[in-house]
Amino acid sequence: MENAKEQSANPGTTDRESAVILAAVDTSPRGSRIVEIAARLARRNYESAVLHIVHVFKSSWMGQHKVDGLSIDQMMDEGRRYLDYHVRVARRQCSAEVIGHFVLGEPVDEIVRLADGVHADLVLIGAQDSIGAMERLLVGTVTENVVRRVHCTVMVVRSKEKAPRRE
Repeated sequence: MENAKEQSANPGTTDRESAVILAAVDTSPRGSRIVEIAARLARRNYESAVLHIVHVFKSSWMGQHKVDGLSIDQMMDEGRRYLDYHVRVARRQCSAEVIGHFVLGEPVDEIVRLADGVHADLVLIGAQDSIGAMERLLVGTVTENVVRRVHCTVMVVRSKEKAPRRE
């Protein structure tokens, strides 16, 4: 209660001064939209922000020789290239410190672990619009599981094409 009184008495110490934002991306076109929104939030809403961009390479693929015709090494290289691209774009779009993380593991576990590790105030993650009803019923989506497990605010970013129309 003391801290709340001190903050309201001193308008120069608000939560809007700084933030840690985590943007979870993959190799889908949705990743660019997530980074664009994360950079815009950092630029417009915070005097000092740190933007973390994470790409998680799914560890369950490691036992396979090829996925979608690509070797695991090729897929990892592609993931790293996408992450590097997103980091460069974010640095051009905002003055916040931008840090890229390429992580090997299960996406939900690694996104939650990184969000906790960097003390994220906000996580941006894409909606998985193409998942089937049976799969959603049995295991849920990465997005749904991150929303349930992470200890901060989550913004779910949908592709413009899949977003419901306003009437």
